[in-house]
Amino acid sequence: MKLDIIIVDLALVAAVFVPYLLFIWVGNREVKKLKNKFSEEAKKHQLSFDEKTSWNNNIMGLDKKSAKILFVQQKKSGILSEIIALKEVRASEVFKDVQTIKVDQRTEDILQKLELRLKLHNGSEQILGLYDCEENFAQDYELKHAEKWNAIINSLVAFRPTLNSAA
Repeated sequence: MKLDIIIVDLALVAAVFVPYLLFIWVGNREVKKLKNKFSEEAKKHQLSFDEKTSWNNNIMGLDKKSAKILFVQQKKSGILSEIIALKEVRASEVFKDVQTIKVDQRTEDILQKLELRLKLHNGSEQILGLYDCEENFAQDYELKHAEKWNAIINSLVAFRPTLNSAA
């Protein structure tokens, strides 16, 4: 009789903890894939980072010496990586798309999309999609990270000396 109860208890404990451990294992595997891709791209482009931030499904690193930013993001379709040469960037701005809804007599803003828009010297724009509600359901201080990187980029491109030809 005691053996039957012990077996049932062990089966119940396993039914609770095994899925929990599997979720942790799968999550760590995805994070490890993202970090490996980031390291691989850094080696490929010979970058060493002075500033590096990892949040949600994004990793962003800045190499001040080569004036480049590496951005790696996990999306549903796969891992996206982009190299941004700061020598080509004129300015940066944060674009956020929010939806306002009314909940219990108060209004709340729900973040739909967050982008870092880099204005280039040639007049075009490069967009880094930091958050999209269609891709991610969880938020990890997305706006704080976007504003931090916006400030970093703008501080680096603002102090770049311009060369003007003498008359």
